[in-house]
Amino acid sequence: MLEQPAFGLRLRALRKERGLSQAALAAGGLSTGYLSRLESGTRPPTRRVLEHLTRQLGLPPSAFARKSSRSLALALALAVSSARIGTVADDLAVLLHAGEDRLDPGLRWQSLWLLASVRDEEARYEDAHELLVELGELSESIGIPELTVRARTRLSRCSLRLGNADSARAEAQEAHRLAEGLSVDDRSDALHALIRAEAESGRPDEARAHARELCEITAAEPGPLHVEALWVASTLHARQGDHAQARRLRERALDRLSREKNAWLPWAALLHLRPPGP
Repeated sequence: MLEQPAFGLRLRALRKERGLSQAALAAGGLSTGYLSRLESGTRPPTRRVLEHLTRQLGLPPSAFARKSSRSLALALALAVSSARIGTVADDLAVLLHAGEDRLDPGLRWQSLWLLASVRDEEARYEDAHELLVELGELSESIGIPELTVRARTRLSRCSLRLGNADSARAEAQEAHRLAEGLSVDDRSDALHALIRAEAESGRPDEARAHARELCEITAAEPGPLHVEALWVASTLHARQGDHAQARRLRERALDRLSREKNAWLPWAALLHLRPPGP
């Protein structure tokens, strides 16, 4: 039988597949609090508990056995090809926790990246943060700067969602430092994360300086990168009461957008921009 936390992950996946609430699964044998601890991996299952769960789920005990034939590669393939990725992501999590395919760091990196995205979409930010910490460590061991920058950039965003602005700023600073010499996409992503963290941690001057840098490095790029940079800079100036400069930057953004070969309608494109802060 699977050990914790893999047992809890499998249990949660099976419950969700059947559309059962914790109360419905626990009814007649367990408390919902105990079931919650089982799913979180903090309590081991007993034989009586396993009998209750399999009865409620309509499954044999083998549903909680180790699936040695299921590889991380296969679980990843199933996840990325699924129309509802969340329904198979927990199987991926089980294999990651079990340490499957640790000898293939590239495969593990892809799995961690994907699973962190799913947890983020589910608003399970603490779970996503844990995955992104491991992703950052794995990226460093692989030794490809782009992977490290992308992992740290996402970790910064996740830390900010958890309310840890100082941690988010430190992580984004490291991503920004490591992104020097990489693609404009990687550099601009790191700067967006850094600007947001600085704005949220009460460092408006630093945020504005990095917004200028963002505008500079994206000025020659086609597409929306420079428009987004100008819009972020405009938002920062507006927050500090410099409405005249904010308006000038906003007008530049709209002008640049109107001159793009594949221009969106300005109002539609601006809905997708990501200025710092709420």
